Amino acid sequence: MTPVRKRQGRSSGPSLVAHLPEVRQDVDLILPARERFAARVTRIAEGEIVLVLMLDARDPLQLGDVAQMALEFPGPRGLVRIEGHGSVAAYDVVRLKLAGACEVVQRRDFVRVGAVRPMALAPLDEDGKPGSWIDTLTVNVSGNGILASGPDTFPIGTPVHFRVKVTEGDPPIEGAGRVARASDEGHRGIAIEQLSDDDRRRLVAFIFERERIARRMTRDGEL
Repeated sequence: MTPVRKRQGRSSGPSLVAHLPEVRQDVDLILPARERFAARVTRIAEGEIVLVLMLDARDPLQLGDVAQMALEFPGPRGLVRIEGHGSVAAYDVVRLKLAGACEVVQRRDFVRVGAVRPMALAPLDEDGKPGSWIDTLTVNVSGNGILASGPDTFPIGTPVHFRVKVTEGDPPIEGAGRVARASDEGHRGIAIEQLSDDDRRRLVAFIFERERIARRMTRDGEL
């Protein structure tokens, strides 16, 4: 990795941020040369976030202060970016001093990623009770909708309950929605109308991770 040089600049105290990452949350650390490394939050203190970097030991960061850095991680409303000045406390530990308020740089509501995941749909009756479940697969997902491979028997406007298995070993994401569109291939576009905050956060994190994998594959020339 190219050594990071310290840059001089005006210092300013951190302002309150609306959304901080959680302890043990995986994040991306962006260095001045736009190098991007996976990291994990180990501690959050007033005005500071401590990270453990998942770096190859043969290519460590230099000890000492470095230039301005930024964190990116999925939040409830989209991709959150926090800027600050990092201090390399060890070869794989960075202390990021916050320099300003966080910014939602991209709303996940409008980002759609291709993903084939197990899904189940059940039509809702007038009382909101689900009928028989039908197994299907997702084609792509976004923060406000899911394209399902079927069933082609659901007409547009049908209210549905859905379950999507995004991560092996974790419970499915569950919510309610409505069939908003149908394709000639029999796909059904489900507009999400009801989703818990926790499940929405998990869905955003899944979309964020799929994008990160796609960027890495593109960078490595695998696509």
